[in-house]
Amino acid sequence: MASGQSWTSSETLAQTATGYDLRPLSTGEVLDRTFQLYRSRFALFAGLAALPAAISFIGGAVQVLTLEGDRVINGRHMAVNAHPVATVITSVASALIYIVLYGITQAATTWAVSEIYLGRAAALSSAWSAAMAHWFRYVRVTLRQYWSIFWAPAILFGGGVALLVTLRKFDSSGWFIVAAFLFLLGTAAFVYGIFAAIRVSLAVPASVIESLNANPAVRRSMDLLVERKVRIFLLGLLIVSLSFIIGIALSPLQLIGVTAQGTERYVLQMLHLTGTFLSSMVIGPVGAIALCLFYFDERVRHEGFDIEFLMQRAGGPPPSPVVEGTTSPEPA
Repeated sequence: MASGQSWTSSETLAQTATGYDLRPLSTGEVLDRTFQLYRSRFALFAGLAALPAAISFIGGAVQVLTLEGDRVINGRHMAVNAHPVATVITSVASALIYIVLYGITQAATTWAVSEIYLGRAAALSSAWSAAMAHWFRYVRVTLRQYWSIFWAPAILFGGGVALLVTLRKFDSSGWFIVAAFLFLLGTAAFVYGIFAAIRVSLAVPASVIESLNANPAVRRSMDLLVERKVRIFLLGLLIVSLSFIIGIALSPLQLIGVTAQGTERYVLQMLHLTGTFLSSMVIGPVGAIALCLFYFDERVRHEGFDIEFLMQRAGGPPPSPVVEGTTSPEPA
């Protein structure tokens, strides 16, 4: 972590009498400070992440308790989807509610980090109140992010499906060519999706701090991330790795629950959903806090955002925007 310091000592150095110091940070320092903030205010940030995680839990519980049934397959009892239409409706409704709450939660987390940096008190209720004051804006920003990520992959996928429908009769070599082409399309769509997700990742912090609507917030994120996209990618790898580790730990419950019967199956599947809920609640704030710190860092480097924050701490008006192209020195 940063400068080889322990979490306690580095946090003491990072804090000032009125909040945290604001300066250019390396990737390791941003991640270090992310975990400092999270550890010191775990209840606040985990509490903010609990609501969208709870929606996923409720949606899964509804499917397990009301929409699944038993079927004997090859002499074994297996859990099957007894109501596919209701399952689709439940899944879509849960996803939409999750997206709405996810955008609001990201905004509330950004607001809380900003208040902490200014040396002010940040409580769960005040963070939610601040986010709910402009909740529709943050939902639009989140939807705009998803659109930026998925529009090109959707076109590529649709083109691949259209190709299969149009050219249905091939010999073995022809199918190999089609499969290779579809693989390349899928790979291109996947790579573009990751690239687009990185470019728009700072849209919610930009919307919260600068009061921007959806399109300006996305453009602002793209402008800020012209140079340092790799560290956002590393943050994504960290989140995926943490989720993957917890997923492996929970997978035995899911595998056993598929073949279990009666009460045992319900208990195992509910335990799996509970573990997923807890992991989402615990891991979710890491990304939100880190993205907010990356947003601060990019503005410090390009726009003198540290000076603006110092003036806010002192109670003065924010300074005029810095002329584009000025940068702060990179840390060693």
